[in-house]
Amino acid sequence: MAGTWLAFFAGLHDFGKATPVFQGKWEEARERLREASLPCSPPEVVVSHGALTAALLQQMLHQHFPAFPPRLVDPIGLVLGGHHGIFPRASDLGWVTRKVRGGERWRELQDALLQAFISVWGVSGLRVPKVPELGPAFLLGLAGLVSVADWIGSNEEFFQFTSPETDHREYPTLARRRARQALAALGWLGWQEPQSLVSLPDLFPIIRTHGLRPLQAAAAEVGAKLTEPGLVIVEAPMGEGKTEAALYLADCWAVSLGQKGCYVALPTMATSNQMFSRVQEFLLHRYPEALVNLQLLHGHASLSAEFQVLRQRADRLFSPVAIQTEEADRPGWPQGDVVAAEWFTHRKRGLMAPYGVGTVDQALLAVLKTRHYFVRLFGLSHKTVIVDEVHAYDAYMVTLLERLLEWLAAFKCSVVLLSATLPQARREALFNAYVKGMGRAVDTLSVPATRYPRLTWATASAAGALHFEASRQFSRTLRLQWLPGGGSEGTNPADNLGEMMATTLAEGGCAAVICNTVSRAQELYAALKKYFPSENAGDGWPELDMYHARFLFEGREEKEQRALLRFGKPGGRVGEKEVRRPRRAVLVATQVIEQSLDLDYDLMVTEMAPVDLLLQRAGRLHRHTRPKPAGLQEPTLWVMSPERLEPAPAFGAGSEAVYDYHILLKSWLALNDRTNIDIPEDVEGLIESVYGAGQSPVEVGPEVMEAWHRSREELERSLAEEAYQARTRYILPPDYPDDILQDQNPELEEDDPAVHRSLQAVTRLGDPTVTLVFLHEVEGQACLDPQGKKPVPLAEKPDSAAAMALLRRSVSFFLRGLTQWLLKKGEIPPGWLKHPLLCRNRLILLDQEGRWRGGGYELQLDPELGVVVTHLGKEGK
Repeated sequence: MAGTWLAFFAGLHDFGKATPVFQGKWEEARERLREASLPCSPPEVVVSHGALTAALLQQMLHQHFPAFPPRLVDPIGLVLGGHHGIFPRASDLGWVTRKVRGGERWRELQDALLQAFISVWGVSGLRVPKVPELGPAFLLGLAGLVSVADWIGSNEEFFQFTSPETDHREYPTLARRRARQALAALGWLGWQEPQSLVSLPDLFPIIRTHGLRPLQAAAAEVGAKLTEPGLVIVEAPMGEGKTEAALYLADCWAVSLGQKGCYVALPTMATSNQMFSRVQEFLLHRYPEALVNLQLLHGHASLSAEFQVLRQRADRLFSPVAIQTEEADRPGWPQGDVVAAEWFTHRKRGLMAPYGVGTVDQALLAVLKTRHYFVRLFGLSHKTVIVDEVHAYDAYMVTLLERLLEWLAAFKCSVVLLSATLPQARREALFNAYVKGMGRAVDTLSVPATRYPRLTWATASAAGALHFEASRQFSRTLRLQWLPGGGSEGTNPADNLGEMMATTLAEGGCAAVICNTVSRAQELYAALKKYFPSENAGDGWPELDMYHARFLFEGREEKEQRALLRFGKPGGRVGEKEVRRPRRAVLVATQVIEQSLDLDYDLMVTEMAPVDLLLQRAGRLHRHTRPKPAGLQEPTLWVMSPERLEPAPAFGAGSEAVYDYHILLKSWLALNDRTNIDIPEDVEGLIESVYGAGQSPVEVGPEVMEAWHRSREELERSLAEEAYQARTRYILPPDYPDDILQDQNPELEEDDPAVHRSLQAVTRLGDPTVTLVFLHEVEGQACLDPQGKKPVPLAEKPDSAAAMALLRRSVSFFLRGLTQWLLKKGEIPPGWLKHPLLCRNRLILLDQEGRWRGGGYELQLDPELGVVVTHLGKEGK
C-alpha cells in the first residue's frame, strides 16, 4: 500500500505543467493547444511549475480524496512542488490565480489527467494514511525520493519519448521495464542487506589472527542488545580497534533492521582516503558474491587512484550495452566485487550509494539550507552513519552535528560516534540530540555514567553504558619531556632541538615532529636539515622528510604514501608495496598525521596544543608491537614549551591563530608540572580539567589569572558566535512538522568561495580557502612542467585526462588577505570556466625561478618545502 501511494504521489510531481502559463512558454505548443480548444498565450507572469503543481494538487486532492485531511494534502502538495530543490512558499502559491491555472477547458483536462493517475495506480480503494504516520521525516524523505526519481526518469537514454498514441493504461508496464533497466545500468542494484550475523573474527581476518580487543568484545556485547535504531558513542584510546567495532555494529543493524548500508564520515580528505581502503577491504570480505557500490565523497575524490580503479570497474559493468533488458530483471550479478558506479559520483548523489566514505562535511550539508538538502537526508536515511574523530570538531561543526543527529534519529538511522576523548558536556549534548530526534523528551532518557574507556548507547526504549579495559598495549605510561620554547639569548630553539634529536636517535629510531602551522613546519625542517643530512636512510628516501597540506596534490599523495610505507604497521602493505621501516628517519609534519593515519613512531616532538590533541598525537607513539631502538623503550612525548612564560604564557602567533588561547592556557596549566600521563586512567580527568566548567586556577600569578579570565570571556563569546552562525544556516529540527516545508530557504551556495560568507553553505566556519593550480610559464605558454614539454591551452575546455592532470597540480590554500585577493582578482582561464571541476580554481603561473607574485605576497613552489609564502609588504603590492 505504501509503495502504491508513493508511486502515485511521485508521478504527480510535474502536474503543474498541465497549465497554460507553463505550456505557453513554447510557441509550437501554444498553436497546437489552441487547435484543441485550450486557450494558451505567452505567460504574463513567471510562476514555477513546482508552485503550479503544489497549488493544483492541494485543491484537487481534496476534491478527489475527501477523506484526506488538509494536514496531509497540503504538505504533500508542497513536497511534490519542491522537486527542483526548493519548496514553494506561500508567496509563490499566491501567484497561482484562476487565470494562471486555466479556464474551464483546462480544468477538465487537469481533472482527466488526475483521474488517469488514480485509475492507473488503483489508489481510489486504498486506505488513506493516517496523519501521525506522516511526520517531517516522511515528508523530506518523499521529497528526496521524488527528486531522485525525477533525475533518473529524465534520462532519455532509458526513457525515450513515448508516442501520443500509447495507451496510458499500458504505459506502466513499459515504464517498469525501463525503470528496472535504468536502475541496473546506473548501479542501483547488485547489493542487498545481509541475512545472517557474522562474528567479529569472521568479519575481520586481523581479529581472527590477533584476537578480540576489549573494545571489540564490548561492541559485540552491545550489538547483540540493539534490536532497534540507536546511537552508540565509543570513547577509547587510539589504536583500540574503534573502526572495526563501528563497522561490526553497522553490520549488526543491517542484519537485524535491514539498514541500507552505511556512510563513514571523517574530518579530512586524507583520512577519508585511508578509510576508503579499509572499508573496501571489509566489503570484499563481507560480500564475496555481491556487487557492492562504494563511493568516495570529498572535493578531491576524482584524484584518488584507488577510487578511479573502482569507477573503471563500474564502467565495464554498468552501461546499457553491458546490461541487456533480460539481465535487468536480476537483483544482482553472480560475481562479487566492489565498484563505484558513475551516476553516484555527481554532486548531491553520492550519499545514495549503499556504502560511502568521505568527509563529515558531506553529511553536514544535509542539514544546511541549500537547494535539495533533503536529497542528502534521503541518501542517509535508514543507513548507519559512523562519525570518526568527533573530538576534532569545533563549536560550529558540533552545532551542525547535533542538528544532523536529530534528523538521523527521525529517519531511523543508526549512528556510531567515535572519539579518543570527549568532554562530558559534549557527550551529553550529542546524546541528547539523538534522543530528541527519536521523539523522546531529553529528561526521560539520561546519559548513563561509567568510567573511561566506555561505550554509551541509546535507543527509543532504553539507554546504557559499558566500561571496558584498555588493551595491554595501550594501557601505559606516557613520559612527558618539556623543551624550552623561546630559547635563551644567543641560542636557537630549533638548533637545540636538532642536537637533542640527533643524540637521541644516534643508535636509530623514527621520530615525528608535529607543528601547528605549515610555516613553522617549513622553518623547523630547514633547521633540522643539517642534523639529518642523508638523502638515503636505507630505503631510498631521505632521513628527513616533510608532510603537510601545502604540497601540490600529486606531491602530497606521494608524501602520504611514503609515510605509510616507512612508519606503517609491520608486515602491512600500501598498494603493491610492503611497509619497510628505516633504521633512522624523521618526519616533520602538521596536524595531517594526528588523525586516522596508522603511523607509528619511536619518539614524538610536538608544539603545544590542546590537551586532547596532544593525546591524539601521542597515539602515534609505540602504536604497534615491534622491537624498540635503544634508549626509546618508553613512549616519550617532547612538548615545546610556550615561547614566553612571563608575564603570562604566550604560545606564538601561529599556534594562537589555530587554537583558542584559553584552551591552550588551560592545557598548559593542566600539564606543565607533569612528567608522565597514565593512559587511560588520567585521560578523562585531563579532558575535564580543560573543557569542563571548572573553577579558575589556583597558585598562579596575577598576570596569569588575568589572562585566564580575559581569554575565558573571549572564548565564551566566540563559542556563542559559532553556535549562532550554525543556527542561521541549519534547517529546523524534526519536531517542527508544519514549519519545515515553509521555513525560509536562502539557497546557500555550496561551491563558489567568492560569494559572501553569510550566503555560503559552509560546514566549517574558518576563513575561506581557494584552490590554486600551479603551472609554469615557458616562453609565454602555460605548461605542466618547467621544461615546457607539456603545454596547457588555457582557452580550451580540458578533457577528462587534462583536467585530472591540472587538478593534480592543485593545492587548497588559505592565507588571510591573499585568499581574498585571489578570490576577487585571481585568474580563472576561459577554458576552465567551462569545466565543472576547474571553474572555481585560480591559476598560479610560475616564472622561471618557480615564483609568483600578487596581492603583496610571493609564492614559491619548492620541491622539499611545498608552497612557501613570503609577505612582500607594501613595496610588493
